[in-house]
Amino acid sequence: MPKQLYHRMRVRISQERRAGIQRLLKETGIEAPIRYYNHHLCHALSAYHASGFDSGLILTLDGGGDGACSHVYLSDGRALKRLFNLDSFHSVGNFYAYVTHICGFKASIHEGKITGLAAYGQPKYADLFSSLVTYRDGEIVNVGSVYRGAAIRKIQRSLPANFKPQDLSSSIQLVLEDIVVRYVRHWLEKTGATHLALAGGVFANVKLNQRIAELPGLTAVYIFPQMGDGGLAAGAAYALDSATRRQGEPVPLNNVYLGPAHGESEILREARASDLPFEFRPEIERDIAALLARGSVVARFAGRMEFGPRALGNRSILYQPTDPSVNDWLNKRLKRTEFMPFAPSVLADGAAGCFHMLNNARRAAEFMTITFDCTEWMKAKCPAVVHVDGTARPQLVYPEINPSFYKIIAEYRKLTGLPCVINTSFNMHEEPIVCTPRDAIRAFMSAELDYLAIDNFIIRHPKSSTESSRFPRRTAIHESERQTV
Repeated sequence: MPKQLYHRMRVRISQERRAGIQRLLKETGIEAPIRYYNHHLCHALSAYHASGFDSGLILTLDGGGDGACSHVYLSDGRALKRLFNLDSFHSVGNFYAYVTHICGFKASIHEGKITGLAAYGQPKYADLFSSLVTYRDGEIVNVGSVYRGAAIRKIQRSLPANFKPQDLSSSIQLVLEDIVVRYVRHWLEKTGATHLALAGGVFANVKLNQRIAELPGLTAVYIFPQMGDGGLAAGAAYALDSATRRQGEPVPLNNVYLGPAHGESEILREARASDLPFEFRPEIERDIAALLARGSVVARFAGRMEFGPRALGNRSILYQPTDPSVNDWLNKRLKRTEFMPFAPSVLADGAAGCFHMLNNARRAAEFMTITFDCTEWMKAKCPAVVHVDGTARPQLVYPEINPSFYKIIAEYRKLTGLPCVINTSFNMHEEPIVCTPRDAIRAFMSAELDYLAIDNFIIRHPKSSTESSRFPRRTAIHESERQTV
């Protein structure tokens, strides 16, 4: 009976959404035909085609979409064959969302806080969650037959009044890892696949992805960078492309710098409107590295914006990785509540000295979608980016992918001997990552960061404690800037 009620609710929601899409298009004057593709097929296609794998296992897992919470596919290099469909009633991701809600955060938004908080607790309530959702014979099973409000109430009634959120988080994290790793391992063993592509909101869990990557026999793992429902549009585009393309194959997704870029005229207009002094810097990467080495916080806005949930250098706040207290004071400036330290952006050619077991997940690590155990050197030299459990969630930076960002870190390494910098998204709490120069200047001023590097221009915050006399000597004046100097 609970399962039937659940599906009636999901069907009604799906019908309302489709009607809403048609209404919205009509209101905006768009009369193009609508073509719908299955939710999990879109997740699978996004992961498979973007990965560049010739063949392998493709597995999706989330809270639910089009009646399922997981699909399993196998590719032989020519087509995808669906092997398994898991009813969304059995979603383990939903139980993770229930814990997010019980701990006082926003379900389907703040699950990352639970992942970070889990390292501070003990899995005291793992048996409780195992009695509600489990792995069984190649499937994930909602053995408690509960969902949404009923599931939340059952969990709350089973907890002591003085439970600690970190223990609850630790418990659901342990159960999630156990269930999903067993589920993935079953399908890897059943198919003999050595390459694995993943998508769906559950794979936003970077700790889970590490456990999967550690499975024996796995040659390569890839997580689609926009693994949540924001990536479905890419999957639908791949689906339409596959249906209409006459020759050739989809091109792998080598980077996610797919968003808008803004020209110099717009940057200058917004800089002048801010009434803040700014300078043109012809060797901006070297200057940013020098500021970071001196202990300044630098917000960077450059080139095309990133697609997906991670800032990967073009809309990022940068800082040195040596000061663990930054996770407290910078988060307060940004009005954030986080339990996981800031992530490091690391030169790809220096990453082997920082992390263990990189090899089969190097591609995934380009997009901050997985954690690794840190080496002792990393723990000692870059403590600001190492979690209490000894892991970090890096972005590996290659010169051919983002040459300007690579140069910043390379220059920083020349000055400090460290191949990484802190990289956190350039946004205030509960706001999207900055998109325009106006967004960047507003967030920069609100957070009271030291410097804003916006393309080749530098703006110093009026409240910055870093004296302008410490800034490197200028080598040129941009023609459009002469009137402002």
